[in-house]
Order: sequence, then C-alpha cells, then structure tokens
Amino acid sequence: MSQKEKVTLTLPSEVMDVVREEAEPRGYSKFIAEAVTYYIQEQRRLALRERLIAGYQASAERDQALAEEWRPLENEVWPEYSDRAEERE
Repeated sequence: MSQKEKVTLTLPSEVMDVVREEAEPRGYSKFIAEAVTYYIQEQRRLALRERLIAGYQASAERDQALAEEWRPLENEVWPEYSDRAEERE
C-alpha cells in the first residue's frame, strides 16, 4: 500500500457540494485522490497524444516520399496478389 500524506486543501464550496453528493460518507479523501489521479493520467495521455501527432506530422513528408518510391513495385505486385486472394475465396 502506498504511503499517505496529510494535506489541507481549500476548494470552492460548489466543488465540495458535488464531492459530498458523489463520495461515500467519510470517503472524501479517497474520492479526491482518485479524481486527482484520473486528472493527472488524462493530462499525460493528452500530452502524449500531442507529441505523437507532432511526430507524425514531422515525418509525414519523409513517409510520403518513401511510399512514392515503393509505389511502382507495389503496383506491379498487387494485381497478382489480389488475383490469388480472389481465387481462394
């Protein structure tokens, strides 16, 4: 079990009203810990997504050039492969 640390937070009354509605009695700490953990994970996921998008965009031109380089061979082989696949059906 992870260690716990006692902290004091000041939250808007409206937020605490919702916490009181949603959390089990005497379970506010657990509820808030889960909410903060979820928020952190979501922020990290969004940051990773943004880094992946930036990486894809940065390499898009190179990837397109590579695809174009292989296109003649693909066009040569694909009809033969496609015909074999249809024969098996």
